[in-house]
This record gives sequence, structure tokens and C-alpha cells, in this order.
Amino acid sequence: MMNARAQHRPEHVIVVGAGIVGIASALQLRLAGCRVTLLDRGEPAMETSYGNAGAFAVSDIIPLAEPGVLRKVPGWMFDPLGPLALRWRYLPSLTPWLLRFLAASRPRKVAALTTQLSALLSRVNADYAPLIERAGLNHLWRRHGNLTLYRSEAEFRAAEDGWLTKRAHGVAWRKLDRAQLAAAAPQLGEEWQVAVEVPQWSHVDDPYTFSRGLFDAFIREGGHFIQDEVLATAANVGRIVGVDTASNGRLDADCVVIACGVWSDRFAQQHHCRLPLESERGYHVTLPNAGVALHHFIQCASESFVILPMANGGLRLAGTVELAHRDAAPNWQRAHILIDKARRIVGDVDTRDMQVWMGNRPSLPDTIPVIGPAPDSPGLYFATGHGHLGLTLAATTGALLAEQICALAPSLDAAPFRPDRF
Repeated sequence: MMNARAQHRPEHVIVVGAGIVGIASALQLRLAGCRVTLLDRGEPAMETSYGNAGAFAVSDIIPLAEPGVLRKVPGWMFDPLGPLALRWRYLPSLTPWLLRFLAASRPRKVAALTTQLSALLSRVNADYAPLIERAGLNHLWRRHGNLTLYRSEAEFRAAEDGWLTKRAHGVAWRKLDRAQLAAAAPQLGEEWQVAVEVPQWSHVDDPYTFSRGLFDAFIREGGHFIQDEVLATAANVGRIVGVDTASNGRLDADCVVIACGVWSDRFAQQHHCRLPLESERGYHVTLPNAGVALHHFIQCASESFVILPMANGGLRLAGTVELAHRDAAPNWQRAHILIDKARRIVGDVDTRDMQVWMGNRPSLPDTIPVIGPAPDSPGLYFATGHGHLGLTLAATTGALLAEQICALAPSLDAAPFRPDRF
């Protein structure tokens, strides 16, 4: 006799978007027993997932709209190369998003959002571990923790309340003085006097290789990939029955998951679902011949800047946030200044064969991703708005979607992540 779970499992699920969130969601659904087709107009993992910072940022539980953010807005507008920049010419179109962002910075709201992010981030390693094992990617997963650097005791004290909030939500960390920091990471310059180490933080050597590895596992598990542009979802009497594509026509499905990053909003608009998505544009510089052998993932707190240790002594320098239209021309100065920042931390680096990159992170004003069913459109689900936590939360997003779509017992309350919260 068919059990209750099997009765509720859809026969065929289409996942639109083959970035890391779409790939991990497709794999989780396939492992839950669904027939899954993954669609993307381009190659898997070649958009924003190609160039991210490679971190499983499990301690980033405080939303970007933290208390006091309002007084920082003028500085963002007048410093085009600062840690968070806002392009003047796009201010009119960004204003609705910014107003929601400021509303999310109220202390009571921040406390609620922190609790919600903590619920997601506390399970990241547990959700990823079986996928990484199944995909044979343990050799890329570096579970060495991270170091957040401060120039002085005073600079650390200014950030200490945030760290205490993280500890109250279960994030384990320890403070390192200069001697302890030098012992943990002797490559770091004398300028950095204090650090915070988070042991549960981890990273992958190369985010693209990692994402492709999960994609390959999805194919090995019987998943199907079609490279085609999805024009719209298809519905019959209000229920989703598939998608319409540019080259393959109508593709039938029992459920459709939209995981197109910052481009997900056009599908939301089709179904009159309000998703205030904007591009949180990030830049990186990859130095394949940097010649610096780092063990830890490095964060510079005061400049919103990170250093990812890659294979064979390579480094990826990433960070800073730029609020602008997704189609705005890149400001490559924001990438090149990362090299000077890195030299103040790890000394001289070799820039031979360096590459620069810019990507559009899908950002919601409250920093909380959308994971769940669309209102009034049975069979349609969204997985987007992860901002800088796309790689971090991909496996967890897929696990939550599998529970919802296959009517499995919920592992946490998914109401805070629903699309209809806006």
C-alpha cells in the first residue's frame, strides 16, 4: 500500500534556474524521490554562483539592515568606492526598496529577523554534509573556520554587541589577541591586533567547481537538464501545469520552482506576487598565482571585504556591496581596490593572470530569503532573495522545499520565508 508521503509527492518538478540555489534544490528534490528537470538559459553555475566568495557564512545571522543603518545612508551615496555604495542615478527606482530596508532596521524587527536567519544558518552544515558526501566533494570543503580582523581593541569593542548577539543565538566564537592571531595566521600583517575566530565557518576552494560538482551529482542521480529560456509559467484553472520555453515549447510539470536569482521577479509579477528584489552587486578579483598559503577564510570587518583561500596558493578577493540596477555598467574600480586592501592584510601578492568579475546577488530588504509557495498559485514555489548567502543557504533551501513540495514533516516553521510576507 502506498504510504502517505508517496501519495503527496509530485510526479514531476521543474526547477527554473541552475545557479547554486537551483542546483541544490533540484538535487534535494531528486533525492526525495521526485522526477526533476532543471532549466536554465545558460550553462549551470555560470551566473552569480560562478564568482561568489565561497563561504558557508554560518555566523551571518544579523540582517544587513541592522540598527543605526539610517545614519550610514548619506555616506554610501557620497563614496562610490566604499564598502556599500549607492549609485545616484538609480536612486528613484531604488527608493521603494530602500524604504523597506530602513523599516527593517527597527530594533524589534532586527531581533525577529536575526532569530529567523539563525534558524536557517544553524543547520547549514548538517544540510550540506550528505549532499557533499554524495557528490564526492569533501576534498573541496575546507572546515577550517574563519578570522574576522580588527585593527585595535577599540574597533573590536565597537562590534562586540553584535558578537554577543550571535553567541546568544548559538554561534560559537573566540576572541584572539595579537599573539594568538599571529600563531593562527602568521601571514597577516601587524596592523591587525584583534580577531574573532568562528570554528563552524567553512569554505570551498572554488565555488564554480563545487556548484558543478553538485550539478553532476544531480545528473548521476537521474535528474535532467535542459538549456532553454523559460518565457512564463503555464497554468490551468489557476494551478501551475508547467512552463513555456523559447525552444522546447510547453514542458509539463506538477510543480515549478523559480530559483532565478535577481531575475525571479518577472515570474512573481506574472502571478501578481510582490517580491521587492534588487541587485546587491558584488565584485571580486581572483589571483590564481597570488603565492599566499592561507588556512582560514579572512574577513576585514571595517571594510566589508573577504579573502578566500583557493587551491595552490591562489586567492579570491571579494566583497563590498553596490546598490544599482542589475543592468548598470560595472565600476571596475570597486574590484581593483580589493588588491590594495589585500596587500594591507597578507602583504604583497602576485597579480599575474588575475581576473575581475561582477555579479548580481538577489537581495530582499529584510535579508531573509523567499522559500515557499506562491500565494494563489498552487504548484508554484519561489527560492530566491538570498543576497550574499546563496551558496551558504542553498542546501537548506532545497531541504525546506522538498519538505513543502513532498508534504514531509516540517523541520522548522517556514512561515517567515513565504513569498506573501511582503
